[in-house]
Amino acid sequence: MSIKLIATDLNGTLLRADQSFDQARFKRVLNGLKRLNIPLVLSSGNQYAHLQQLFADVLADNLVMVAENGASIYARGQQIFDGSLTAEQQHHFVTVDRFQDLFKHAYLILVGSHGSYTENGAPEKLVAMARQFYDHLQLVENLDTVDDRIKKISVSTMPAAAATLVEQLNAYFDGQLRAHDSGYGVVDLVGQHVGKLPAIQFLAQRWGLNADEVMAFGDGANDVPLLKYATHSYAMVNAPAEVQAVANHVTALDNEHAGVLATIEELVLGKTN
Repeated sequence: MSIKLIATDLNGTLLRADQSFDQARFKRVLNGLKRLNIPLVLSSGNQYAHLQQLFADVLADNLVMVAENGASIYARGQQIFDGSLTAEQQHHFVTVDRFQDLFKHAYLILVGSHGSYTENGAPEKLVAMARQFYDHLQLVENLDTVDDRIKKISVSTMPAAAATLVEQLNAYFDGQLRAHDSGYGVVDLVGQHVGKLPAIQFLAQRWGLNADEVMAFGDGANDVPLLKYATHSYAMVNAPAEVQAVANHVTALDNEHAGVLATIEELVLGKTN
């Protein structure tokens, strides 16, 4: 097995339900991968600032962060890819698109380079929940007053309605923006050519790698394109059946029992315990 890049989703994959992980074990794995010159790519819909907080104590030169569903890529603390919406896309969304029936009952958050933004009047319960996942969440009078480069637009819906909303949004924004189901009833709108798969392909091209040299882990719908691409793809044993069906393998352990780290230790680092 010739692995030269490992990419993993976070929520439901690398992280436990409470967003914790075994930091000591993670450090050992990172050090082992560094000796083999293998980068570990954290691929997430979360903001870069949130990822920095989560992994502040385990940062390393071979830890790469793909944030905002591929809209930002950081290596060694430097941004190497910026897939922010254009000023025109941002303006059109806040002045035209957001008033379409698709968003009639939606809770919208603009995720920017310097913070996150939602409008006054949003339900307090939703705002409190959002503050757990969106850094520097600010309530504004109107979204068209936001002065920031927007990485993605998060649309909250009922989890059971997310798949249908993704189809509707991709039809509406065809050729302009792309919708991804980020799980838990959140749909992310990003640039047309932005996503977890494009981010890994960007890194693979940058480092001269192909799909046969990529190992990937995931548990959700927005991981499916990457799992289909990577030759060494692993769906989590806790992933839905439809996600497991597209991966070439399924982990023996779930996210609560370090399934990702255990798989890397066994198959890449040669450890059996």
